[in-house]
Amino acid sequence: MTNALYTKARASLVLDQPFFGTLCLRLKPVETEDMPTGATDGVHLFYNPKWFEKQTPLERVGFLAHEVMHVVLMHHTRRQEREPERWNVAADYAINNHLVKEGFILPKGGLVDEQYDNMMSEHIYDQLPPQQYMLLDPGKCGGVLDHPDMDGTQGKVNNIETQLTVAINQASEQAKAQGKLSGNLETLVNGVTQPKVDWKAVLARFLRANNKADFTWQKPNRRMIANGLYLPSMYNPCLEEVCIVCDTSGSRTDKELNQDLGEVSYILRELNPERIHLIQCDWEVNKDEEYTRESLPLEVTFEGRGGTAFEPAFTYINKKYPHTAAVIYLTDLESDEFGDEPHYPVLWVTNHLEEAPFGEIIKI
Repeated sequence: MTNALYTKARASLVLDQPFFGTLCLRLKPVETEDMPTGATDGVHLFYNPKWFEKQTPLERVGFLAHEVMHVVLMHHTRRQEREPERWNVAADYAINNHLVKEGFILPKGGLVDEQYDNMMSEHIYDQLPPQQYMLLDPGKCGGVLDHPDMDGTQGKVNNIETQLTVAINQASEQAKAQGKLSGNLETLVNGVTQPKVDWKAVLARFLRANNKADFTWQKPNRRMIANGLYLPSMYNPCLEEVCIVCDTSGSRTDKELNQDLGEVSYILRELNPERIHLIQCDWEVNKDEEYTRESLPLEVTFEGRGGTAFEPAFTYINKKYPHTAAVIYLTDLESDEFGDEPHYPVLWVTNHLEEAPFGEIIKI
């Protein structure tokens, strides 16, 4: 039987923060005294009823939101071979700053540190001094456990994350419909939204032109068939290093930047490149971060919002990543500072009507 205090806290979450509340309803509550506070494995939400009762009403709501955020960021599928306690500390640091910004009150002892603001759990894990994390107790705010269906195979992980992606999208849409999804949250969850570009078809054509992929007519691309086209599917793609440049100039909206993350996430999830370099550039390069499929869901903070120039990004890539397979540039193309045509192929992705002096343009 679900604790009445738990039910009340969950109802408050549903009413006041429907994104968190909708996802919390998916988690099966389980009372247990085998852990000091609580935890989630993406299916269950475990909590110690005696500890839960001692929290204030707002702290109970904060605890539920904390556990939901672990699920949103898929911490229950991303640990891999990392040490569990250290992973818990890193995961807590990754999410608690977000929750504080959303106005939640966390149980006393919750780990919050501004130096880890907007950092991925994997990066925090690597930076945690061993002596520090051993002295910390991530359980004071609730922990995260591996998903119960994890069997060590990538296929199982993909199935779990695909199902969760659908749920996150639904919760996001419900919250937006009620006007209760903040800009920060929208940016955080946009990595699991559906892309507007059929990257499989686009990159298949592109890689074939550069002898980077094989094709077969035996397994046609279903998305193209739905549109009345019959194109070969990509088979055994050899997508290695790719640079994706995100135009973070002042002419681009938050909605466009959020969509950019959706496109990047899809490329990582469905095409599984060896690695991508996500470069943020307005009139200069502001940030360069490396991501792999293991980085999903992406947690990215945009920097820039100045004027627009494309030449700085190409100059940077020429020096640092001269052997990149391609450059994908997400932009509104509102600049004439392109510089010289680089030696690698360029794909411009834009929802504007402007043209570019070189490369292929994909309009969305």
